[in-house]
Amino acid sequence: MNNILIISDIHGSHQRLMDALNTPHEYDMLILVGDFLYHGPRNPILEDYNPQAVADQLNAIDKPILAVRGNCDAEVDQWLLNFPMMQDYTITTIQNLKVYITHGHIVEPKDAPTTKADIFISGHTHIPGFTQNEMTVCLNPGSISLPKENHPNTYAIFHENEIVIYDLKHKPYLTFKIEDLI
Repeated sequence: MNNILIISDIHGSHQRLMDALNTPHEYDMLILVGDFLYHGPRNPILEDYNPQAVADQLNAIDKPILAVRGNCDAEVDQWLLNFPMMQDYTITTIQNLKVYITHGHIVEPKDAPTTKADIFISGHTHIPGFTQNEMTVCLNPGSISLPKENHPNTYAIFHENEIVIYDLKHKPYLTFKIEDLI
């Protein structure tokens, strides 16, 4: 895998999902970090809120998808999606690095060292950024639909030697160099 697109907190926003999927940056795989279809009881209903359109967009992707459940996801959502998304976490290896993926509402970034992962990916807070917790780098790609604390709508791409968080205009927002981890 050369490039991996990482999206979190879609919350039923089909237009912003399309914006993120239409990134000019090539990707070979997609990681979805929860909160796919439902807007959530504390969030506003977005103008482009259309859970079925989001499901259709995600189901049309012809690349491998790794997905985890968010706090706004339910079993009924799985009926609409053609890939498994109900697990609370998944563990994978990317470039010989152990990567732990979770939404962040059960296992939080402060708990990252207990996962013994090199990279801990979570969403949930809608705040993009990188932190280091002991030997684990924590990535939050932010939210493509409902960013918080005056951040832009964002997604991330795991490139061969770096992880870049982009805004929906596809401009780099934050960058982490993988060699800083090794």
